[in-house]
Amino acid sequence: MEADFLPVFRNFLQPESVVLDIGANFGLYTATSATFVKNHGRIYSFEANPHTFGLLKRTLYANRLTQYSNVIAVNALVGDRAGPRVLHYLPQFLGGATLTDIGQWGAEKRSVELDMIMIDEFLPKDLAVDVVKIDVEGHEPFVIRGMQQTIRRSPTIRIFVEFVEEFLRHTVDAEQFVKEIDLLGLRICRILPRFRLELIEPRRALRGANFCLLTRTPEADIAHARRAWSRLPARLARSMRRLAATWDKFAHALHRM
Repeated sequence: MEADFLPVFRNFLQPESVVLDIGANFGLYTATSATFVKNHGRIYSFEANPHTFGLLKRTLYANRLTQYSNVIAVNALVGDRAGPRVLHYLPQFLGGATLTDIGQWGAEKRSVELDMIMIDEFLPKDLAVDVVKIDVEGHEPFVIRGMQQTIRRSPTIRIFVEFVEEFLRHTVDAEQFVKEIDLLGLRICRILPRFRLELIEPRRALRGANFCLLTRTPEADIAHARRAWSRLPARLARSMRRLAATWDKFAHALHRM
């Protein structure tokens, strides 16, 4: 599903976008966003796991993003209240860190106390946000509760979110999460292969594991994604021509050696 999620996310980025990557992991979405917005936009990248945050910083360094003051990496939890909380994780895994101690990880589990922040308190009060990605192992409802003011002052905001029923059973049940999304004036579109977005009926809870787009303009976004898919063959053809030209130069250089 991630292979369908990332391309749709990319197609809603603009050079001046303000982007939040919440649950950034090693920085795939942060680095992807930076290719569009590093010169004129802004990126806030949040990763709580201290081990994974080190990998995020390496990704920023490897992609020459540490020199940009508008690419901001934050080692903190994000939720609906400020203060210390305990994060549980397995050091050998990139993902899976969680605030919910489900008691199934045994002796390998590590726990660390970290500061939790709210997006509404962390961001400048007049800053409108354009694109958000949230992947925090079932704690997505708490992140959104802590950014309601930001959502209200951001007319073009689009939130890409992981919606996994099994994870939500340990935090906020799926039905309640859907109600809270609806009260914010957002509609849910499920992301499907080939850049397709499926508009979900209001107050309908999703089952299983899903990647979703929360938006105020579902019809326009569905059309935008459809146009992006229709342009894909032309982009692939251009990429193939560039690859062929590069190979020809390489083969010619080998022949001359």
